Amino acid sequence: MKLTVFQSDKGDCLLLTGGGGERVLVDGGMRRSYAEHVAPALGALAAQGVTLDLVYVSHIDQDHISGVLQLMDDLVAWRVHDFQVANGNPTHKAPKAPRPPDVKAIWNNAFHDQVGKNAGKIEDMLAASASVLAGAEDDSLVEIAERHQDLANSIPEALQLSRRISDGQLGIPRNEPFGGRLAMMRDTPGPLALGGLQLYVLAPFEADLKKLRTEWNKWLEANQDVVESIRRQAHEDEALLGNEVVRLIARLTAEAKVLGNRKKVTAPNLASLMLLVEEGGKTVLLSGDGHREDILKGLAHQEKLDAQGRLHVNVLKVQHHGSEHNIDQAFCQAITADHYVFCGNGAHENPDLDVVETLMNARLAADPRPFKLWFNSSSAVPGKAADRAHMKKVEDLVAQRQTAAPAGRLSSSFLQQSSFELAV
Repeated sequence: MKLTVFQSDKGDCLLLTGGGGERVLVDGGMRRSYAEHVAPALGALAAQGVTLDLVYVSHIDQDHISGVLQLMDDLVAWRVHDFQVANGNPTHKAPKAPRPPDVKAIWNNAFHDQVGKNAGKIEDMLAASASVLAGAEDDSLVEIAERHQDLANSIPEALQLSRRISDGQLGIPRNEPFGGRLAMMRDTPGPLALGGLQLYVLAPFEADLKKLRTEWNKWLEANQDVVESIRRQAHEDEALLGNEVVRLIARLTAEAKVLGNRKKVTAPNLASLMLLVEEGGKTVLLSGDGHREDILKGLAHQEKLDAQGRLHVNVLKVQHHGSEHNIDQAFCQAITADHYVFCGNGAHENPDLDVVETLMNARLAADPRPFKLWFNSSSAVPGKAADRAHMKKVEDLVAQRQTAAPAGRLSSSFLQQSSFELAV
């Protein structure tokens, strides 16, 4: 196997290639980064007659799904062009984007499948709360606003993706091994075969998706009146918001913080579809934005943990861009890897410095095997000044630990070009 990791803004985009030539696109990053860094590489593969055997969307967050939607848009544009040329319009202009490979199948849990009939109302709720919070002076509220807006944007993109792959457009089979239903952990452990690749689903579990739907709808019921009030007052007369803004923001902030708290409401990124891929004794753990508890629970269900509850893999795609909310020291000790791949460009201060430090400490203290940290961005990559400044802190931290570590134990790589390739 080999893993190609693309520069993907604040998101994830990877291409897993099996020994038999099977290719799995893992998420798509943001649209802009997809167009700049991923589309040319996929176009080169298409020119060689290569297809994508599977496009795997871990979850609906914009920084994972947006590039996949761009891929599907490009496929539609090229099909329209081919139809025009083949039916008497030879001067029809070819799309500007490179021709992508054909896609044989997609695994994707659409938002409306996860939350039911209230998907549209939830989208409206998030957009309204983001609009109000974005005007706050408190930096923490502004960050919450950004997260709400990202999710609000991702929901229509998820719906568009469902339309793009439907029989009326691209006709790409969705979740075929799951009977066209939600892709999730079933009762019986075991892999799904894709050529020589063995794909073990680790999460989400059915109970977690049911909880997700219940909690989203409870959140909607508890807050729709206050958000509708904000929208109505803002449209009628912004000045009327006046003294009410503090109370409204306080309530929205409390609800927003609950979304990140696993004990109260499971956020969509915690419903990530996660996979363990095996081939010829090699292993790659694809974690999306999942939570450490779910990864361990899924590995246990698939009977992949040893008697001490541990597993060593060749590659771990570190969950949720290295966020401090999804990983801890116990996880770093339980799940070890030869290669750790961090996807994140410094946005939201990810990869988190404490997570990177914890991971290095855990490996250097208890495991004598060498390991390498791979980052799909760097301080040299164009972007927001604050994001680049954070990546510089990550680079400095890793450099310090690398210098102090015993020779050959720790190495690292920070991406400055479009992609890097990792032999598994």
